[in-house]
Amino acid sequence: MKLKKRDDVLNDIIHQGKKHPSGWMASFGKNNHHLSEDYYLFHPEIGLYYLKEYQKNPLQHIGIGGKVARKIDDDVTEELHKNVHNFGIIQGDIKRITKNIQNGISPHEIIQGMFKGKDKGMSLPVKGKANTSNESIKKVKEQGKQNQHKINHRFKKIAKEDGLYTSYD
Repeated sequence: MKLKKRDDVLNDIIHQGKKHPSGWMASFGKNNHHLSEDYYLFHPEIGLYYLKEYQKNPLQHIGIGGKVARKIDDDVTEELHKNVHNFGIIQGDIKRITKNIQNGISPHEIIQGMFKGKDKGMSLPVKGKANTSNESIKKVKEQGKQNQHKINHRFKKIAKEDGLYTSYD
């Protein structure tokens, strides 16, 4: 597994999402030990991605991740289908959005267009169901454990170099 920066992982997922826009499953949660947000995104045709990040400031997220498994166990898939909510990755072109607003298209119409598949500056290349329960996080963590360990180790190094843990040492 190749470790990638947050934006590169998201670009990989978006690229795959354009080929397979629906059928995605996700589990999200906080990791209080690492002071991070952990995201697991899975598609049966693509595999399991793990992304770990923290918000450095209101405009910047720092993170690392990668594809940790090609498949996941059936019981994990079942768990991901429980108590689900909709999720998606939104892509936006600020210049097109601004131009559309200047041409009289309301922000509401732009957002509605995104959900209907009409690109007015915003698109939804990846969408699916997400579960935020502790049980789903626990089960999905068991998948691709060795690769997740590499991501966690590298994340701790990045966060420490960035001073995230300084006030806690």
